[in-house]
Amino acid sequence: MMKSNIVWRWTAMAGIVSTLLLVVGFGYGVNDILNPQGMELSVDTSTPKQPPATSDFAAKTSIQVASIGDSLTRGTGDPSGEGYVRKVVKQLSVKLDKPVKLLNNLGINGLRADQLVHKLDEQGFKNAITEADLILLTIGGNDIFNSALDGDFTSQSFELDTLLDKVDESSKDLKKILLQIDELNPNAKIVYIGLYNPLADIQSMRQIGDTVVQRWNNLAAATINKHPNMTLVPTADLFQAALPSYISSDHFHPNALGYEQIAYRVIQGLAP
Repeated sequence: MMKSNIVWRWTAMAGIVSTLLLVVGFGYGVNDILNPQGMELSVDTSTPKQPPATSDFAAKTSIQVASIGDSLTRGTGDPSGEGYVRKVVKQLSVKLDKPVKLLNNLGINGLRADQLVHKLDEQGFKNAITEADLILLTIGGNDIFNSALDGDFTSQSFELDTLLDKVDESSKDLKKILLQIDELNPNAKIVYIGLYNPLADIQSMRQIGDTVVQRWNNLAAATINKHPNMTLVPTADLFQAALPSYISSDHFHPNALGYEQIAYRVIQGLAP
């Protein structure tokens, strides 16, 4: 009988302890709900890195344009003399509904990339670049196809290996040009017009020309893609698909319609 009483006493005590623990736990739970204690967070108070400054055309009341490069920038082949540059200026003004002014057209017939590297040291080029919101650039065609106007495609200068060597060497100058322009004006939008194959309708030169043009454009993109203020405007597909319609009588430069297509591509890449 005594043994049975002891068992019941321990059982009762265990029940009381369990009840107390339950009450205490419930109290803590209610306290956490009524008075929550947040975790201490580590806040980074350092100054956030700013993205590179780029030209915001929407925020500007007017746009200043500088164009530099070779005969394509000059507009050779277009009877009106406008080329793609003045077409871009007109179309961009309409698209943005604000004044767009051409500061200077510094296109030079026959200019090569290695020559333009030195031209960028001239004060006239520097002034145009530093004052511009938009910089249009063509260069490279004379480096690769400088003998195309002669019409003799059997010479060693038109062998694939020779042309690829020219591409690899001259593309280094293109990289210098792009980086030098960016250094002079890191806030401007720099638009480079990619090369096309002017010999695409000549059976013996189609594949060779396409190969070297693709190599050049790929090397240009390798630099341009690293800079958010630079844009590569492709033209190879335009002229490959409809070369007779877009090429001038010299079989090298675009005609008026060809320049219009290039300008349209530029506007696509610039305006929303």
